[in-house]
Amino acid sequence: MMTPKPNARPRWTSRKFIMAVSAQLTALIVLLWPGQETAITEAATSITSLFVVLASSLGYVASEAAIDARRSTADTVREAKP
Repeated sequence: MMTPKPNARPRWTSRKFIMAVSAQLTALIVLLWPGQETAITEAATSITSLFVVLASSLGYVASEAAIDARRSTADTVREAKP
């Protein structure tokens, strides 16, 4: 049994997982409405792309905030030492 990595993100938030789920949902919808295949595929591509861009942007902002918080904590500790 594999032990989880400390501070590991859940796999369902990864871009690979999002893309895989999007592809599966698109395939299922196309199976239900085969006459609309092109429109469904284009819409799914656009929606997935927007979601991945948004998630990546939010991840970048969160990462930068964490870096800034650590940097300010390190600066405070350095200033407190005599």
